[in-house]
Amino acid sequence: MSIDVSPATEDEKPVVRRLMELNSHDFSEFDGRDLGPTGEYGYRYLDHYWIEDENRHPFIVRLDGTIAGCVLVRAGSPHRFGEFFIVRKHRRNGVGTKVARAIFSRFPGEWLVEESPGNDAAVAFWRRAIPVDFHEVASSSGTSQRFVSSAHRPEWTGE
Repeated sequence: MSIDVSPATEDEKPVVRRLMELNSHDFSEFDGRDLGPTGEYGYRYLDHYWIEDENRHPFIVRLDGTIAGCVLVRAGSPHRFGEFFIVRKHRRNGVGTKVARAIFSRFPGEWLVEESPGNDAAVAFWRRAIPVDFHEVASSSGTSQRFVSSAHRPEWTGE
């Protein structure tokens, strides 16, 4: 199984936009969003990842050459995920963990990972995926993990 996490080019923005629609559909059970009048959820910050902010980084995830998800990173202090999405077919088999750890390695420093209230599967995933000790806070606004990632080669080679 070959996993590739590559920066998304501007030509690939439509691919990321479609993946964000799938992500928004999955997430709608937690945030209650409805489809807009065009039958889409929309992702209003997507263009920012290419034109406005050098601290926003879009990635496409490929598994054996096939698109398997996308990751939007907001680098800063702390780093955060704008979005982290793996298509359902490739969940629960280690792909997401490997992708997360590759991103943590690519962006060393302080991280804050946040999950929405009620998204227990995401909380369990991040507890497993974060490769270092972390501080976790749970509140009515959700659960979050704070930790420091160091720059190191991920435990997988991408092959």
